[in-house]
Amino acid sequence: MLQITRLNHVKINARILDSTDEKLKKYLQFATVQMDTKITNDDVIDYALNLLFERDSAFRGWLKRMA
Repeated sequence: MLQITRLNHVKINARILDSTDEKLKKYLQFATVQMDTKITNDDVIDYALNLLFERDSAFRGWLKRMA
């Protein structure tokens, strides 16, 4: 089975706390070692946003009503 994933690149302009930035840098180092592959900021942001969208039941309900 062939799976095609379409990527749209968007620029996100965001401000984060210095402490959050430090944790992100440490997480990127940790994940890169644990997964034995290069993990980028983009990977983490994409994963985190998808996790947020999946877990927010109010948002999922709103999406269903809008469809």
